[in-house]
Amino acid sequence: MNWSSNVGLSLGAAAAGLSALAPVAPAGAAEIASYYVGVDDMPAFTSGAYSGLPNPNYNRLTILYAHPSTESPASSHYHSKATRIYTGPNLGASTAQAWSASDYLPEGTIPPVRLATGTGVYAGKLASAPYADPDDPGYHFSFFEVRSTQSLATAAAGTPAQYLFNSSGGRWDAAMAGADVHLVLVSLTPGLNVGTPTALTSGLNGPGDELHLGEPDASMSFTPTFWTDGAAAPGVYEAKFRLVDEGGAFGDSGEFRVLVSVPEPGALAGIGLAGATLMTRRVRRRSAGRA
Repeated sequence: MNWSSNVGLSLGAAAAGLSALAPVAPAGAAEIASYYVGVDDMPAFTSGAYSGLPNPNYNRLTILYAHPSTESPASSHYHSKATRIYTGPNLGASTAQAWSASDYLPEGTIPPVRLATGTGVYAGKLASAPYADPDDPGYHFSFFEVRSTQSLATAAAGTPAQYLFNSSGGRWDAAMAGADVHLVLVSLTPGLNVGTPTALTSGLNGPGDELHLGEPDASMSFTPTFWTDGAAAPGVYEAKFRLVDEGGAFGDSGEFRVLVSVPEPGALAGIGLAGATLMTRRVRRRSAGRA
């Protein structure tokens, strides 16, 4: 499976007949997550329109979406989000800068991650959960765990994880020793909440709230659960964040957005039905295989 294959669907089409049931980890999930925190370690551009100019995102914390490929491991790479970039013609030191418009997840034309009927602490709620169908275009985006790029530092040679860690000429492989990385909530659509897999709150309840993500090494891990009330109005909801180093060693990231959706009630019921059908088919196939 090549994670870099993106298929665009409308929100309505994506909501109909697709499942968001029990978590099914992506291939290599023990080694590769979907999202990473890294530091931009490229001091200057050496090619392209802005060759010779310093990198305006250098030494900044950055949120990265992973694109590993099992079919072609050497092509594995990250997509950086909300980075500082140059715009317009190369005018040397006076070249215009801006924050990248690529600041939202899921990226491209992939629809927002669908919320589904919750269970456990999320009973009576609509909550994000990893999609069950690996053919769903939003499958990998639905696994919200965030890790440090350093979790890939010891990956075996020749694996997608090893190529991912060293991609872009080692631009994202810098250690973050001494950093105190916090996830800061910038804004939240009314009705949307940020919890964890086991609790309704993560402490990110309103603008300015911060969450310490842990040591910026291989042990860093945070999995947000985005949720609404069970009767929330259908539509797209947004959580906006940025990364801050309270230790002062690295610059802040740009603001990035996570988009989730509450399907229409009929579509929500369809998701559950499709999921039940999918699981039934899997059980039948496994039973047939044992016979």
